[in-house]
Amino acid sequence: MMIVLYVLDGCPYCNNSLRVLKENKIKHKAIVVAQKDKEKYKKINKMNTFPQIFINVDKDTYLKIGGNDDLEETINIVKEIQNSNVSLDSIYYMYRLMNKSGRIVSK
Repeated sequence: MMIVLYVLDGCPYCNNSLRVLKENKIKHKAIVVAQKDKEKYKKINKMNTFPQIFINVDKDTYLKIGGNDDLEETINIVKEIQNSNVSLDSIYYMYRLMNKSGRIVSK
């Protein structure tokens, strides 16, 4: 599993997300979007801001995290799950609910 970020050069929110991922030692891949392609990625990923962050769950499935604030919230949730006694079945159930809500997308 890996975090995939679409980032803009010089974007403070993008830089913060990259910093947070490095500090938490989370495997990630940053794809730099050229300013001329900014609107195209907004339309493709159905997001209006950058960074645009996804978790690559398997070969063709991505879970939309959102932006910088959403990333930090997601990292905190994952840490809570890791420190709890939540079963993997419960996590899978949550994944299925998120899929129904449209937060999981295939590319």
